[in-house]
Amino acid sequence: MSRRVARTREGLDWPAKLVLGAGAAMALYLIAVPLAMLLFTAFRGPADALPFEPHARWTLEHVRNFYSDPILYQRIIPDTLIFAAGTVALTFAMAFTLAWLVERTDLPGREAWFSLILFPLLVPTPVLAVAWIFLAGPNAGWLNLALRGLLGLEGQGPIDIFTMPGLIVCQSLASTPFVFLLLTATLRSMNPSFEDASAASGASPATTFRRITLPVLLPGVLAPLVLVLLITLEQFDLPLMIGLPAKIVVFSYRILFDLNPADSLPNYGAAAAVALPFLALGMMLLFVYNRLIRRADSFVTVTGKAYRQRRLPLGPWRWPALGFGALYVAMAALFPALVLLWTSFFGYAPPSSASLEQASLDAYRTLFAEPAFWTGLGNTFVVAGLSALLVTTIGALLGWIIVRTRFRSRHILDFMSFMSVGIPSVIAGLAVMLLYLTLPVGIYGTVWILVLAYSYRIAVTTRIARAGLMQIHRELEEASAASGARWLSTQWRIVVPLLRPALVSAFVFLFIVGVREFTIALVLFSPDNVVLSVVLWRLFQSGQAAPAAALASIIIVLVLPIVVLARRHLAPRAMAE
Repeated sequence: MSRRVARTREGLDWPAKLVLGAGAAMALYLIAVPLAMLLFTAFRGPADALPFEPHARWTLEHVRNFYSDPILYQRIIPDTLIFAAGTVALTFAMAFTLAWLVERTDLPGREAWFSLILFPLLVPTPVLAVAWIFLAGPNAGWLNLALRGLLGLEGQGPIDIFTMPGLIVCQSLASTPFVFLLLTATLRSMNPSFEDASAASGASPATTFRRITLPVLLPGVLAPLVLVLLITLEQFDLPLMIGLPAKIVVFSYRILFDLNPADSLPNYGAAAAVALPFLALGMMLLFVYNRLIRRADSFVTVTGKAYRQRRLPLGPWRWPALGFGALYVAMAALFPALVLLWTSFFGYAPPSSASLEQASLDAYRTLFAEPAFWTGLGNTFVVAGLSALLVTTIGALLGWIIVRTRFRSRHILDFMSFMSVGIPSVIAGLAVMLLYLTLPVGIYGTVWILVLAYSYRIAVTTRIARAGLMQIHRELEEASAASGARWLSTQWRIVVPLLRPALVSAFVFLFIVGVREFTIALVLFSPDNVVLSVVLWRLFQSGQAAPAAALASIIIVLVLPIVVLARRHLAPRAMAE
């Protein structure tokens, strides 16, 4: 074996060390440094001081004030628990039913259903919130107007979206696609030979499901259940837009309240103190999720033998199954899109009281005349694109370190990158705010702070890159090194082309997340770094319903090409028989 091959195995040349070291350092900077600043701020006072200001001092007052506040026990904890429990139960019930129908039955048009069910995952949550408020608002919501006319009722309602049940239903409709995506992967990877053996032994479908299917699937099903609980606890968008008018107070909103009090200066220490137990809970749930994922891997039933997925005939249940899928798609995608489009042309006027002659483009003219719209449009694509590119690059470098090197601390890098899943967006935004209010780098209030703040989500790319690299035999890199190529040339000419499908998938997913992001953008908002989701929120908050609907319609149109990319890169290839 040549000296160059030996060097590839035992060490790296200095350009390789420089590139990999920069990737690891950047990952630490994006995740660990803001969290360290958050922890530091929670124990520094007084309330109006930044942690490194001359008059700041060490104190426990923020933590004491938080835990001694009766609102914590009377409102915040009960509201958060009810919201989380209700959302998780309803989300999981809908997602599992839809995933089972798509993956394990002969439901007609499964690929079309897959794309339709995923659509809400690609649309910013504030867009969905505005649509559902227009649809089910207690006064002028379309559904309420129709029901009052049909039943002869007067006054408000009968549906009130500004309640805890209304918030739970809306959050469940928005969260279902993500859990559906995880569950379809679990259901698709199960070898049906166990179920076939059970059926051949004379067991009924119900008995087979209870005694065979469910025990095998349980670890892979529990992991998404824990993950959706983690995601629900960190939700901020819908609790702000639907829960706040209903006087529902959850943990995430309390952090924003401390940053924007009505009658005093921002209390950064109090916001950091609120974030600490919230962050600890997220880390605990993330630990449970990781253990369940490892346990699920031991239950994998995919072997080297080919198998044909067993699809259960729906028979007379076909029409109820199609009806359930249609109801979900209508409530989560079709009705919101239609009500937004209609409102952008006709305002609040429902279809029953409007004619085509009343259609107007005034809302779009108002929107296009608003400088914040054009600023937000450019910023949205710049921030989403650059953050996705940055995270994809860093994740690929971390994946190479974890898979290809014997670096002793590579497992720490792996854990740290995975830890980013457990950091709620509102806490990430707060941590970045505190860091760049303190550091004299001059990027606070610019798009660059959003690029860095969005880029803490390294876990997805690291996991995708790891999986891709494990399928690329290291002999290819050794052969390149033996031919005289340096590490950078080998990676660029051999590894990157082979890894391109995985990296493109990661980039598309992260770009979608960047376009959807609202929480971090709102926490770090300034007139110069405004994005479309924040422009939408400000229009809606100021009572400009038609321009808000016009902007929401434009966002949906902009998202449609991303739907095509997502379907190409994120959806499974083997759905059809």
